[in-house]
Amino acid sequence: MAEQKIDHKNKTVESRLGKPVYDVFVVDDNYDQANIMKLLINQYGFRTRFTTRSKTAYQTILKYKPRLVILDLMMPEIDGLNLCKLIRENPQTAHTKILIYSGKLYDSDKRKAQLVGADLFLTKPTKSQVLIDSIRRLLNPSRDEILHN
Repeated sequence: MAEQKIDHKNKTVESRLGKPVYDVFVVDDNYDQANIMKLLINQYGFRTRFTTRSKTAYQTILKYKPRLVILDLMMPEIDGLNLCKLIRENPQTAHTKILIYSGKLYDSDKRKAQLVGADLFLTKPTKSQVLIDSIRRLLNPSRDEILHN
């Protein structure tokens, strides 16, 4: 796929065939939660978009190929575990980092998330800095983390 650079509000943003490239894509059925996360993550320099419709999220992920997807677990159409599994099973998106961000506290949910391929599980609510630090680690692993994986 051909990549090009476009100027967007005095920032250089890479694009794939004219489509903007997003660092982070948030999928949460709660509009306020998803929008707040987008605004917070954008403040730290990550290009972010979100959707509240898990049913169409997978197609959006295929279209924009974000580097990181943040998934809520409990959503009405497709839950976060099934969406995570779809992302991992597709060779086009299998490399995408996945962070599960959920209000569910059970260890069994954390194990299920790990089994379907989630890279990290954070429990809501989480301090903003913990979320941002987690995103940074997932998108920019340190040399030591790369060597130990």
